[in-house]
Amino acid sequence: MAFRLLNRTVVLPTLGFGLGVATFMKAWPDEAGAITLNKGKQNTVETQVLPRSDVIQKITESRLYQQLRQDQNMQQSRQSDKIPAGHKPYHVGQGILFGKDKLEIDPLIFLNETEGKLTVFYHLGKDLGNEKGEVHKGIISLLMDEALCYCGFPRLPSKRGVTAKLSLKFNRDIPADSTVILTASVRESKGRKCIIDGNLQVYNEQHVLPGLWGEKEPHVQAECILVEPKWFKYFRRLNMF
Repeated sequence: MAFRLLNRTVVLPTLGFGLGVATFMKAWPDEAGAITLNKGKQNTVETQVLPRSDVIQKITESRLYQQLRQDQNMQQSRQSDKIPAGHKPYHVGQGILFGKDKLEIDPLIFLNETEGKLTVFYHLGKDLGNEKGEVHKGIISLLMDEALCYCGFPRLPSKRGVTAKLSLKFNRDIPADSTVILTASVRESKGRKCIIDGNLQVYNEQHVLPGLWGEKEPHVQAECILVEPKWFKYFRRLNMF
């Protein structure tokens, strides 16, 4: 009886947990074990394409971009900087949906961890639209969820968490083949819970801070409740997330 109890409460859970960790770590290769991603070579996957130079130029020459660049509290990066090389082919934004007529630029990110503020530039290509030429709401939901979580991560004890709830309000449709701008800000954070608000809008050169949206409502508004599961604390030293 004692052996069965020990087996059920200690041995089997420990074995299952260990197998889960081993499987997870295999699915997330490091730089040394990553596949080389080069166009034209056999058994490789092409994930890098030439960016839309016209879109990049429009963004980088805008007043908003220059304001963000001059803000010393903003950390500037690209989405690809945050994804390990071996994981990029399996990442939605850097693999499956990245490329010509899809997500046509490597998203440009500005993050202020201290104030909990985020700004991201995307370009949504024509193949992300439906039969009416409007961007699929599923694509928008994915971008909002990913960006709002990224904005809230620094406020959590382990700097990582999961979405407990994502609420979206679609005010207007977004035309396919549009440059869009996503802004997010942490409204509340306490312990292992964080609430983030976000907006998504078709971008134009008149966008400046503050008062980004002017009198019009953004195309999409969102609220994300982000939580950190208790067991995340056990992986802080393993750098698995």
